[in-house]
Amino acid sequence: MSKVKTDVLIIGSGVIGSSIAYHLAREGLRVLVVERSQVAQEPVASWASAGGVRRQGRHPAEAALASAAIERWPSLEQELDADLHYRQGGNLLVAESAEEADELTRFVQLQQQNGFVDVRLLDRQELHELVPGLNESVLAGSYSVHDGQADPARTTRAFANAAIRHGAMYWTEAWVQALLESKGRVEGARVVHPDIEEVEAAHVVLAAGAWSDELAASIGLRLPIRMQALQMLRSSPATPNLLRPVLSALGRSLSLKQLPDGAFLLGGGWPGTIGEYRRSYILRPESIDGNWTTASELFPAVAQQKMESAWCGLEAESIDEIPFIGALSDWQGLILALGFSGHGFALSPTVGQSVADQIMGRPSPMLDGLKPDRIAHFTNAEIDAFLVSADTGSAG
Repeated sequence: MSKVKTDVLIIGSGVIGSSIAYHLAREGLRVLVVERSQVAQEPVASWASAGGVRRQGRHPAEAALASAAIERWPSLEQELDADLHYRQGGNLLVAESAEEADELTRFVQLQQQNGFVDVRLLDRQELHELVPGLNESVLAGSYSVHDGQADPARTTRAFANAAIRHGAMYWTEAWVQALLESKGRVEGARVVHPDIEEVEAAHVVLAAGAWSDELAASIGLRLPIRMQALQMLRSSPATPNLLRPVLSALGRSLSLKQLPDGAFLLGGGWPGTIGEYRRSYILRPESIDGNWTTASELFPAVAQQKMESAWCGLEAESIDEIPFIGALSDWQGLILALGFSGHGFALSPTVGQSVADQIMGRPSPMLDGLKPDRIAHFTNAEIDAFLVSADTGSAG
């Protein structure tokens, strides 16, 4: 049987897996990344992501990671020697009623308690000066000035290329069939590759996104994650710089940003249908119409454009909506980095660094609230209920 050995095997070449690969390779470790398709290729989350780079709205367990990531993003293009289409235009969450304005006041207080001291409440006049063209219904906003946006596919490939420059090896169009374990230790994986059948590794990082549950099940580990097909829309190009911050609203399912070429990018969690064998998606006309109408109402300039393209990304949502990152007590040698629930892109620089620190035996305090050992706190009944309640519309 043909076998190779490496220090770290990373399963999945998304923005999280490739960031981890980069941070480990620059430490001098032998790193092998195995990817079923190509880096940042449809329909994976890192290809489809909205590309928001935000702190506000984070769970307290993610707050430290988010703050550290926001500090690092402005220099990331220079570090990775790549154009990431990064722009620090801020993040704006708006209220359209007196009740929502009161809720937003409490929201801002919570952000500041999480350490995001620059997040501030904007009144109606400040809002419309910041974003001319907002619907007149908008009364107040929570503004995080240091947040922004970047291109997810470019960023993923930049991390991968930087990892390769530091000596990491990438196997694409080759996939992992099963994890290999012995006496409670994960020792590698069985792979489908032209020349190799097994990879032996001191550390195995499972970062396969929405497909991670299949591989974890090969050693009897049940992950409380579910696949979702989340829709994105792109408009024809409008006049650039009509919208600087990433825009969302308390009363709407919407994430709206303007790209460097002037096109609007619309998200907000509108669902598609998961396709056959969990490897594809089917768009839903009602989601397309709802997403476009919602954006056009809040920011009428969208309505002046045409919708040019629509797609979905297949993402992994965790049972408590925050990721599982780090080592597991019951499975030595295995590290999880998954379940980012649609908001992992912005965290990728610090997730990569923190996982590398853990593998190198250094403290990784920013992961304390995200430890995978909390999986044991959920009963099978709770996990069953979570999986049944998913709006997957699965076609196969």
